[in-house]
Amino acid sequence: MKPTRTRLSVLAMLFIVTAINYMDRANLSVAGSHIQGEFYLSATQLGLLFSMFTWFYAMSQIPVGYLLDRIGSRWLYGSAIVLWSLFTLLMGLASHHFFATATASFMMLLVCRALIGIAEAPSFPSNTKIIATWFPDHERARATATYASAQYIGLALLTPILSFIVSKWGWEMSFYLSGLVGVVFGIYWLCAYRDPQHSDTVNAAELEMIRKGGGYGSENQPARNSNINWQSVKYILRQRTTWGLFIAQFAASSTLYFFLTWFIVYLEKGLHLSIDKAGIGAMFPYMMAMAGVLCGGTLSDMLLKRGFSRTLARKLPVMAGMLLTCSIALVNFFQDSPVIAIAILSVAFFANAFSNLGWVVCSDVIPRHLIGTIGGFLNIFGNLSGIVSPIIIGVILQRTHNFQYAMWYIAAVALLGFLAYLLLVGRIEVITPPGDDEKAPVNSKSNAQGNHHASENS
Repeated sequence: MKPTRTRLSVLAMLFIVTAINYMDRANLSVAGSHIQGEFYLSATQLGLLFSMFTWFYAMSQIPVGYLLDRIGSRWLYGSAIVLWSLFTLLMGLASHHFFATATASFMMLLVCRALIGIAEAPSFPSNTKIIATWFPDHERARATATYASAQYIGLALLTPILSFIVSKWGWEMSFYLSGLVGVVFGIYWLCAYRDPQHSDTVNAAELEMIRKGGGYGSENQPARNSNINWQSVKYILRQRTTWGLFIAQFAASSTLYFFLTWFIVYLEKGLHLSIDKAGIGAMFPYMMAMAGVLCGGTLSDMLLKRGFSRTLARKLPVMAGMLLTCSIALVNFFQDSPVIAIAILSVAFFANAFSNLGWVVCSDVIPRHLIGTIGGFLNIFGNLSGIVSPIIIGVILQRTHNFQYAMWYIAAVALLGFLAYLLLVGRIEVITPPGDDEKAPVNSKSNAQGNHHASENS
């Protein structure tokens, strides 16, 4: 029997929801200069507003990871999509038309961004668990790269549209429209998504292929949600590789959060572009980042399929990408040449996205039944950068009135991520806590069988 391709439909849903997710994160960046001018915010206050999402997003990761391992992705993720979209829509009500003072409007924006952060917390732990459940290991990096590319495609295509909306109808309308889109899709998710064992469209051949590749039904994939062994969690958190992943995730996310927060402001105030031109100029780094994440994931899976070790296949794209990300500092020498500056930013963002395999490595080294919980820790470290970096950049701008030191900061943190993989991350293999009932992921022999099975049926 030829395997069905239900997992590709699931991947398409993850692609769409990730695009919506990042549209709702980045619309504040597009509207940032207008909000700053309307409410007379300092650079530090704007940096605080940019970071408010991440404060609460990061704090919610551990409880959300635990809930994910207990109740699953369908209801938790679907409800989260609806909620964060409603809070996004409500941000438009922070306008001076609804509040008498700028302080009250600013507080409304802060509260809404905090609530969006809480509601979006299940996003990437859910994505990782769904990919680990639905996809065999030799397809996992490409699947992750595909849905991750949506964040850049969404930003590339939607940033000019949001910029146009802001310039023509005001910043409030950008929040109304993006929120409405998310509410509609969240309802669709609740109606359409099912895990493999509950899907009406998957056949036995596809389930067998997924099982042989270490997904649902394999030795490492419990048939139902299991209790969390906190001794196992503590053991994993004491490993050097785990901390290398955490530090590298912080470093990679620092560059990403610059592009999600201060980037449009940099184009407007650092390169002196109008909001419309800034929206168009932003397309190029975002499109290059999309290409980068696809290239990184494809290279990793290609190396793995051709017999190279999992360690080389995963670490090579990450380390090369992080090292090249440091080139973002070169933009400091071309601030009078917007075209060259945007080209340098495009290369740096390509490299940052090329290294975007942190969640893939997480699924390679963490037992499946603990991915939600450990993924919560990973997301905390990744999003600490979303707390720290926007505020640091805001303080730098308030003190120096230029972006030069901000770019040096981003480059230095990227170098830190490279060193974390070089010095801390060891072999990419499952971390099996002593006495853990769950077995390691499928071994090399079963991996080879899974690859052969997939090749026969593709």
